[in-house]
Amino acid sequence: MNGHGAGVGESCDSIIDGASPRESVVSQTRPNGRKDIWMLMKEAKEREKKSENSDAGLESTLFVCGTKRAGKTSVILRFLDREEPPLPTVALEYTFGRRTRGVNSVKDITHIWELAGGTFLSDLVEIPVTESNVHTITFVVVLDLSEPANLLATLTTLFTKIRSRVDSILGGLEERGSKRPKALRSHAWKKFGVDHPDKDAVNPSPVPIVIIGNKYDLFRDTESEMRKLMCKTLRYMAHMNGASLCRQILHHHAFRSTPLRGLNVDHNKPIAVVAGADSFSQIGLPPSEMSKDVVGRTTVAALDTWRKDYERYFGPPVEENNNNSKDAVDLSKYPEEAVDSMRQQKDEELEKLRLANDRKAKERDLFAFLSGNPMANTGDKKKLGSNKSYSRAKAAQMTA
Repeated sequence: MNGHGAGVGESCDSIIDGASPRESVVSQTRPNGRKDIWMLMKEAKEREKKSENSDAGLESTLFVCGTKRAGKTSVILRFLDREEPPLPTVALEYTFGRRTRGVNSVKDITHIWELAGGTFLSDLVEIPVTESNVHTITFVVVLDLSEPANLLATLTTLFTKIRSRVDSILGGLEERGSKRPKALRSHAWKKFGVDHPDKDAVNPSPVPIVIIGNKYDLFRDTESEMRKLMCKTLRYMAHMNGASLCRQILHHHAFRSTPLRGLNVDHNKPIAVVAGADSFSQIGLPPSEMSKDVVGRTTVAALDTWRKDYERYFGPPVEENNNNSKDAVDLSKYPEEAVDSMRQQKDEELEKLRLANDRKAKERDLFAFLSGNPMANTGDKKKLGSNKSYSRAKAAQMTA
C-alpha cells in the first residue's frame, strides 16, 4: 500500500490481477465472467436512456395540401376519428391529434396543418415547415380523382414547392455543420435499398411524402384505359420522388405505428404502394412509348412524355378560378367586435365620400350647363385657351 486507498474507478478484480483500470475497460468482462464497475455503469446508463425514450411522448407534423375541394378536411377528420361536418378551410389552418400508448399512458401528438386554395397559396408552405420540425414532418398531397385534368399539374407544382422549401432548410443546416440533412437523405435512400434496379434514376425526397387519391367512388366508373393511365402516372410520380401512394400509411407517419406491408397495383382497385416498393419495370411506359418498336423504346420515360400522354387523354389543365363564390368566407361565423366595428365605421366613411363626390360631379355639370361651356367640368382650363374663340385669320397672323 502506498498510503492511498484504491481509486473509485478501480475494481477489486483489477487490483488483484494487476490490471490497470484502462485495461479493465477494454476487456469489460473478466475471465471469470464477472463484470467490472465500468461495464455495470455503462449498462445502467443505457437502461436509463431507454426508459427515458420510452416514456417520452413523440411529436410529428403532417402538412396536408392538394387540389381545391379535394376533401382534405374530410381526410383529416376521418384520420382523427372526428364525426363532424367539414367546414371550408381559410388559407392555412391548424389542428392536432393525440394518442395514448403503453402502460404508462404516454401521450404522442401530431401537429396537422391544412393548406387551402390548391396551388394558389402554396407559398404558405414556408410558415409551418421550419428547421425545428423538418426531420419529423410528412407532406400529404390529396388529389381529386373526379377532376383528372388538373391532377398532374397540381401534383407537379406542389412537389416543386415542397422540395424547394425542404432543400432550402437543409442547405442552411448543412452550412452550420448539422448532421440532420445527411441522416434524412440516407433514410430516404434506405427505403429503396442498395440493390434496387432504379436507384440511379429516382430522386427520393429527403422528407416523407404521401399521395392520397380522394373521391374514388366517382373515379372507378371511368373508362378502364383512362383509369389505367392515371394510376400509372401517379405511380410514376410517386416512385420518382420516393413518395408513398396510399391512405393507410398516415398512422405510421403520425404516430410511428407499424408500416404498411401490403401492395396493390391493380388499377381496378384502390392503389396502395409504399415508397421504394415499386419499380419502373412494373409501372410500364406511357402509351406513346408503348406504340414504338422495341428497338426505339426507352426504359424510363421522361416526365414530359407522361404529361403529353396524360393531357391527350384527360385534356389540358383548367385554370383555377381563385375568386369562386364557393370559396367565399362567411365572416358572420367569426365575429370580432373590435374588427367588426372598425369595418362598419370605414364602410360608412366610404359611403359618405362616395356621396360627396357624386354631389360635386352634379354641381360641376350644372355649372357647365348654365355657363354654356359643356367642357368646363373637365377641369382642363389650359386646353380650352381661356374660352377664347379660334379663327384661321388669327392663326395666320401668329405665324407671320
